[in-house]
Amino acid sequence: MYEFTFYTFCHRDYFENLYKYRISSTYLNMLQQLVPIDWKISRSEVWVQATPADAKFKKQGFKIHLSSSVAGSEEMIRRFVPICVDADTPFKIAGDPTLLLFLNSKRYTRGGAGKFATIYPSDTSSFLDLLERLHAATMDLSGPYILSDSRYKTSKVAFFRYGGIQRIQELQLDGTRRMMIERPDGSMVPDRRTPYFELPEWVANPLEDQTPEAQESTPGLLNGRYEVGEALNFTNTGGVYKAVDRLTGRDVVIKEARPHTVLWAGADHVVDAVAALTQEHDCLKKLQGLPFVPELVEFYREWEHTFLVTSFFEGVSLARLRALEEFILLTRVDDLEQVVRFSNIWKRLCLNLLDAVDAMHARGVILGDISPGNVLMKRETGEIILIDFESAQIRSGNGELSGFGMNWFYPGFRRPERRANSHLTVEDDYYGCGMVLYNLLCPIQTIFELDKCHPITRILDYFIESGVPPETGQIICALLNARPEEARQIAHRWRPERVLANESEQAVAAI
Repeated sequence: MYEFTFYTFCHRDYFENLYKYRISSTYLNMLQQLVPIDWKISRSEVWVQATPADAKFKKQGFKIHLSSSVAGSEEMIRRFVPICVDADTPFKIAGDPTLLLFLNSKRYTRGGAGKFATIYPSDTSSFLDLLERLHAATMDLSGPYILSDSRYKTSKVAFFRYGGIQRIQELQLDGTRRMMIERPDGSMVPDRRTPYFELPEWVANPLEDQTPEAQESTPGLLNGRYEVGEALNFTNTGGVYKAVDRLTGRDVVIKEARPHTVLWAGADHVVDAVAALTQEHDCLKKLQGLPFVPELVEFYREWEHTFLVTSFFEGVSLARLRALEEFILLTRVDDLEQVVRFSNIWKRLCLNLLDAVDAMHARGVILGDISPGNVLMKRETGEIILIDFESAQIRSGNGELSGFGMNWFYPGFRRPERRANSHLTVEDDYYGCGMVLYNLLCPIQTIFELDKCHPITRILDYFIESGVPPETGQIICALLNARPEEARQIAHRWRPERVLANESEQAVAAI
């Protein structure tokens, strides 16, 4: 999904370059009031750029970046723009509040996320002077940590990096272009935009002694006890890690939330990563003791980040299970042994999933986001566990997060009626269960988000005519229509082995 985000930002149904987005006048009007009349204000891709009349840009050098939340962005403009004007220094800012939300969001690339303003000092002396003045003017403001940069002193918004200023690009074989910078010998090398601070080997850091380091309680261990072994996932809002708890020797999963990074934006509010992780913790706390959810180990803050630690479940996601040779069905419906093998696993999954969802509903938690990537199964035993409760809702939960839960879903797994509702219901979870079970037959579901006619019944009929057991279609349809008890009854009555028994009886009769 991430690679398509830039192209679907402007239009829901058609790919458009992000630069086609029509920016609002919010920031533009402010700049027109704050910069001299002879400065040029123009749009540059997703940015609005302000340039003195006689400005000359170097090829490359140190740049200053300022981060900001949308709520604090106008105050940031009022504070930093007069300093740049006084120094006769060009700069650019995110085009409007909506674009800034996107730059701070989970979907944005980590190497470029968080940058609200970019300032182009003319030389190293100007760079150092401007950085100090900007820090003094904004030291009480907060914004996302810019991963590609180094933070200046104790600032929460002022950062810097070395890179290209004039746009020098190299065309790649796949048609894309990458930014380049020049080495001292004149050769060109990539201008790397990594999610960590990195200087070219020929460039010295003029602020080496003023770069703060994150404090660690015990070197190499998170919170003095967790030794990270691998990263399971990374986004702009934080990582997910597998680690060993040195206090117990058990494997754990650690979810990280970076402050001021946006997980979801509603009509009049946003949900940041810390709020969502806190919500996940609260939901898991209500569900402790159930065998279908991770065990809570710890919820803590270290440095500026928030972490949720849970037990590790050695299972395979249903998104991976459906691709395993022993599970694929649609291309092997003429193999009765494969049909029985698939049916037995699928039936057990169905009953376990319904047990899990019903138990969570009994604790007052509605999941809202049930999809193949959020359900793990142990292949040996058939045990399942559900993960990722960031958008789950406690029935007495607050209004802001209820909007988040309503709109946080995997395409194709959202009940059509949910679009018009104001809160999650148990019916939404049963619909998600039905779609997960359908996905194990045929993992093509985005069409159900786009096609208002919702052709799933016709597709299931076609599958059954092709040899798929009819019980699968009956169970899926019962769940899509919020009839979980009917689905249970069908599953309990279903005896997949009868397929082989019937074949044997027919063979004997033929003899």
